[in-house]
Amino acid sequence: MFRLKLTIMPTLHILNFKHFYTIPFLIIFSLSFQQAQSHCIHEDSDENAQGNCVPSKSYSFSTDPDVLAAYPEITVRIFFWGINQDNGESEDLLTEDKIQESMDLLNSAYGGMNICFELKGYDHINDSSIYWGSAKNLSSFLRKNKDEYQKDDAVNIYIPYKFTNFKNNLRGINWGYNKLAVNMLNYNTGILPHEVGHSFRLKHTHQNYKTARCEHVTRDPDDPDFNAKCAGDHVVDTNAMPNLYGSALKDINEDCEYTGNPKDCQGTPYAFTSDDVRNFMAYTKQSCRSIFTTGQGIRVRESIELLDFYQKIISNSETD
Repeated sequence: MFRLKLTIMPTLHILNFKHFYTIPFLIIFSLSFQQAQSHCIHEDSDENAQGNCVPSKSYSFSTDPDVLAAYPEITVRIFFWGINQDNGESEDLLTEDKIQESMDLLNSAYGGMNICFELKGYDHINDSSIYWGSAKNLSSFLRKNKDEYQKDDAVNIYIPYKFTNFKNNLRGINWGYNKLAVNMLNYNTGILPHEVGHSFRLKHTHQNYKTARCEHVTRDPDDPDFNAKCAGDHVVDTNAMPNLYGSALKDINEDCEYTGNPKDCQGTPYAFTSDDVRNFMAYTKQSCRSIFTTGQGIRVRESIELLDFYQKIISNSETD
């Protein structure tokens, strides 16, 4: 094992999710070179019916940069697991250099939240059934071998070569606050901060956009249709937006500007910006994922304060 010296690179902000304590796995996958599809399956225990918006009293919904900047720096431990064939070989082996790339990416993405990551260590799992297998196989394997292949005091990141799901296009899975997987093609792409965002309770920015409980476009808190605190990702400074995977990708230009004209569930044209297209938690063009908002950051830090189990993975917490 080895320990990496990391430079914490400043960047944007944090994440958001709710009070539920377990998340059935999240999956993300692409369908083709220009088109992509992605699905997330998780509980929405605090979603409210449209017209009955009662914001959670556990969150401030603040978007004040000074509030985010006032949070003390915390360090989260990471443990990587490279997954190889039975004989220990891989068509794309997880190496120390690749782990360093992943760590640099996470520290860049979360630096603006005053969250940094340190490497607790890494190891390899030699099992062909999960090297290029289904998400179900990996989930079952890790459940059966939890004592051997999971560190309770770190975020465990598993890197198989590929998943067989969706014609080998599944890219990532998240099982909760300290266990996730991305395929080898995405160890250093925006998928990794995205999956870690789910571990910190962030939702997709388009959450429930096709349902009657969709997030409305208005950001005027005095407007009776304002529901940003109760719908979508429950973050006020991420605009309401749709899923931009699939055919919508063609309407994202090189500057990550969306040129289409979709409408929300009330028939109101969306008003999202290129920053929303660039959000790590959006379903968007892969090359665009690069930012979190202040509101996402504050919500992440509030979640960490609210939920005691996060203290297990923080190296400078009182539980150390």
